[in-house]
Amino acid sequence: MPKMFVHSPTGTFSLEARSRVARALTDLGIKCEKLSQTDAIRLGVWVFFNEHDKGNVFQGGEAASEQQIALITYAIEGGFDDHAREEFISGATSILADNAAQNQVRTPVYVVIQETPEKDWGMHGKHVSLARMRNNVS
Repeated sequence: MPKMFVHSPTGTFSLEARSRVARALTDLGIKCEKLSQTDAIRLGVWVFFNEHDKGNVFQGGEAASEQQIALITYAIEGGFDDHAREEFISGATSILADNAAQNQVRTPVYVVIQETPEKDWGMHGKHVSLARMRNNVS
């Protein structure tokens, strides 16, 4: 059940584009983590959009001169194998780039996957189980 945080310049994604991105990233996350295709699992996948005004992002210690999109994804350790990690990075990059408002230049996309040990992941006051989420067990 990945939790995804999209960081982008203000105005990069319209409301409609955010909806498309959220649906596509949710589908991609479920597929790559090999989770059960249930409503309960889908509701556990969250996508947060964080917009940043010019002058609030720095690169090399200076205000960034080019716009960038960053996707930080928190996932349960072991949820992504090497192939799934590559598929997620490639797919998420395409989803974000294809839905971003373009000003003549394609906005660079950076994707980071941060894995969290299962024992450190909780939901509704309980530890989560990757095996249960894959096998549709409550």
